[in-house]
Amino acid sequence: MTDHDRLFKELLHNFFDEFLEAFFPEVFHALDLSHKKFLSEELFPDLIDGDKKRADVIAETRFKKNRTNCVLIIHVEAQNTHQEHFPQRMFTYFSMIYLKFRKPVLPIAIFSYDGVRDEPNEFVIKTPFLDAMTFRFFKMELKRMNWRTFMHSNNPVSAALMSKMNYKNKERVAVRLSFLRQMARLQLDEARSSMINGFFETYLNLTDNEVDQLMKEVHALPKDEREQVIKWPNSFYDRGVKKGKAEGVAQGKALGKAEGIAQGIAEAQKEMALRMLQKQMDPRTISELTGLTIEEIIKLKNGNEL
Repeated sequence: MTDHDRLFKELLHNFFDEFLEAFFPEVFHALDLSHKKFLSEELFPDLIDGDKKRADVIAETRFKKNRTNCVLIIHVEAQNTHQEHFPQRMFTYFSMIYLKFRKPVLPIAIFSYDGVRDEPNEFVIKTPFLDAMTFRFFKMELKRMNWRTFMHSNNPVSAALMSKMNYKNKERVAVRLSFLRQMARLQLDEARSSMINGFFETYLNLTDNEVDQLMKEVHALPKDEREQVIKWPNSFYDRGVKKGKAEGVAQGKALGKAEGIAQGIAEAQKEMALRMLQKQMDPRTISELTGLTIEEIIKLKNGNEL
């Protein structure tokens, strides 16, 4: 089963600035993100029903204009069904975070499930005498976004999220090619490239026939761009394919490719964990985001190899 929450959390933790720049540019330009820090998986007791509520990503930063600190809460709704009371949940998160930090809170919801609908982005409390309160939040509904809007953006987050946007079946190869061209131009390091590519392929994985069509279109690109695109995905994929070919049989090729991919994913997890440790994130949060065990993370923290 796909762990949607972990995939989106990894994406947002590693490309937080790029996410805001791509989808909320007004917010991005108003914030001084050099002061950004992630608040480790805050758990808040719900005093009404005794349950625990957890927000997906919480980051503290500050406004450029008056240097006032603020808190951003980004909630990813990765389920496949509409939730009638979701705005109320967002208000609950907002209220608990505000009560804890007493700072301005900017709430953002990402609706990533399949199907197109117009999700509400406000929660209203009414009485017979007056409307006591109206709470609003920013929202993204990926299936209502046209992938072509972002096909030339050269932003790693919007490129990755094209895989969850609105496209027709006959456009699948075009979406993948656009993603590869953007990644080739960005030239990210191997760990970040691996994570972005893994996210994209989770949601848009081409068939063998589509791969053949893709390669034809890649070879039709201008020479310099074609060479860059062919080098992508990154080396963990290439190592797997080469090892498989060396075995000389189709089964060996499949096994070699799988081993190479697994090795690359493990290396990417390790690199991401090291960066999170440098940001002083706690091992439990890093474990949830990377899939590594707490024991493995402690070894990394102490400078030991896994």
